[in-house]
Amino acid sequence: MEMKTIVKKNSLVEDSQCENGSDDLQTNHDPATITSGTGGVSISEELHAQETLKPGSQIRPTVTEDEIRKLAERLYGIIVLEMCELDSYDDRNFMIQADSYVKNPILKSINTSGYVMKIANSLDSNDESFFHAQNEIMLHLSKCGIKCPVPVQNIHGNYHSMENLGDSKHVVRLLEYIPGKVFHGVPHPDSLFYQAGQFIARIDSALKSVNKELVMSRQSIWMLENFPKLKDFLYVIKDEHQKDIVEQVLDAFQRRIVPNFSEYEQGVIYGDFNEHNVIVNKKQSNSKEYEITGIIDFGDVCYSRYVFELAIAMTYMILEANDLNTGGLVIAGYSMIRLIPQHEKEILRIAIAARLCQSLVMGLYTATVDSNNQYILSTQTRGWNVLEALWRETDKDILERWNSIAEEYLTRSS
Repeated sequence: MEMKTIVKKNSLVEDSQCENGSDDLQTNHDPATITSGTGGVSISEELHAQETLKPGSQIRPTVTEDEIRKLAERLYGIIVLEMCELDSYDDRNFMIQADSYVKNPILKSINTSGYVMKIANSLDSNDESFFHAQNEIMLHLSKCGIKCPVPVQNIHGNYHSMENLGDSKHVVRLLEYIPGKVFHGVPHPDSLFYQAGQFIARIDSALKSVNKELVMSRQSIWMLENFPKLKDFLYVIKDEHQKDIVEQVLDAFQRRIVPNFSEYEQGVIYGDFNEHNVIVNKKQSNSKEYEITGIIDFGDVCYSRYVFELAIAMTYMILEANDLNTGGLVIAGYSMIRLIPQHEKEILRIAIAARLCQSLVMGLYTATVDSNNQYILSTQTRGWNVLEALWRETDKDILERWNSIAEEYLTRSS
């Protein structure tokens, strides 16, 4: 599991609901518009460039549960019946249940599954336009039949507000909760990893009609394009062997991928297809089999390379299975919707290693600036083991293995 993902902290209703509720799904409001006349998305004003995280930055919101209750009532007319905080990297997320017996002067109806109130970190809050972009993208995907959280308008008719919390300003949003379990922890037959590949490809296909300018200015330390910036955070690695591997991956990325950026097809991508952002439900109420039904957390949507989207999805599915071979199942599903060019396949090993490095190093870094956020270290051992195993492989050998697994799965399924 990736250290950037979100996991359950306290119970509220059922464990499965609280896990999903950790969705970092975001949406906000800024003066940009989507038009549906031609099936495309247009934007009415420029987006502002956003800085990436700098070492030593303290950006996590300072907010109490009492303040959350007051925000819910003031902005959305909600009297909070139950609440639990959901773990996250730099934001603060709260799953809340509204008291449906209290007449709400703002919301026309109460979502019986509950809501997630998201308090964005101070860095992301500097770029309100990006929250609007997330909102528009979620609404767009929902119309395309891809289940994701729907943003809720506040008392001002907007999908976000800027609030003073502690010593800084933070974007505050409310999203409808999506029922189900997260991918992490449910039984994983091969078919579920195959579905994962298909599902992320479906998302990218639906996002093709989104105007790239909506997220063009988005910059994040988590974008694989920005992987070289990870060198600024290497001081957090105390193990010299682990540090050496990360430096080797940085060097390979700089030599093999950066000079060829222009060769890889680009588009709007989801950017964080991990095991805590993918929602599953049982195929039937009495079934033990699960199927992928939705997606949460749009905080890493950006304009990037499709090969990076595939690499990110493969990273987290491999981590979840703790098996490099799982990458072949993801490729099988993904390739059913988008043909993967050979030159993209040839850099998958390095791109996946780069994402593993981002996850591991930023997990260590976050623990140094937020000592109360120790959950992010829970899978460090598995992550380093997977990275080492992957880095021992050659591009040729691992790709042949993945291609063989994909072909065998597709042949068997047909």
